[in-house]
Amino acid sequence: MRICALPVLVALGIAGCGGGSGGSQNTIAAKTCEESAKAQLGDKTYELDSAALAASTAAQPDGSLLLKGPITVQPGLAAESKQTLECNVRFVEGKAAPDVLRLQFIW
Repeated sequence: MRICALPVLVALGIAGCGGGSGGSQNTIAAKTCEESAKAQLGDKTYELDSAALAASTAAQPDGSLLLKGPITVQPGLAAESKQTLECNVRFVEGKAAPDVLRLQFIW
């Protein structure tokens, strides 16, 4: 029984570690959210902790993932604004990056 379970556990371990697919699902989701935020902000500068965003990933009942993290828009300027970035994404089979379902800046 242990011999049969070992290949399954190894396969699950490889899948859980990204299996060489360019990073974990959480990291890929965070990168996609950051790219979407950058597009929304245009040429405004910002600071975002991508690792914290990835660590916040929470599965939602509808199969999407919710990521939340602090973002500072125009850091160091008079117009500096500290906000929370909320991003919902969903991975679709056959696509490397998830689709962004919702991106929201919360004051």
